[in-house]
Amino acid sequence: MNIKEFATRVGCQPDTLRFYEKMGMLVPKRTPGNYRKYTVTDLATYRIIHSLKRAGLSLEEICEILKLRNADVNATHCANTLRFITGKHAQFADDQNFYTKLTKLTAKMIQALTKSTLSHSELATMIEEIGELDDQVV
Repeated sequence: MNIKEFATRVGCQPDTLRFYEKMGMLVPKRTPGNYRKYTVTDLATYRIIHSLKRAGLSLEEICEILKLRNADVNATHCANTLRFITGKHAQFADDQNFYTKLTKLTAKMIQALTKSTLSHSELATMIEEIGELDDQVV
């Protein structure tokens, strides 16, 4: 696939793919005419990037994770990876807790908004509860 076809298939802009290539995250093969040629492997890499972005990782963190696929496994490398993954695991658990509470609150709001007897103060109270969901904000 050329860059336009690949961008259409994955639902992004060609400039995004060029940026990922510049960062070394998604580097397609080149044709003899120097055109980008994306493969199934590139599609798998794009899916990894997309999932990790959705999980809230920075592009720099994603780049580091992608480098792990080709890195030698040694004690230092394993220790560094373990430290990174342990931190992300804790972050994901916190995020999951936040989104579980948010899902319950928005379900409550949906139910309340379908009632014709909902008062302004009830709605305002539920909206205020959104600000109480995140334990990390002082």
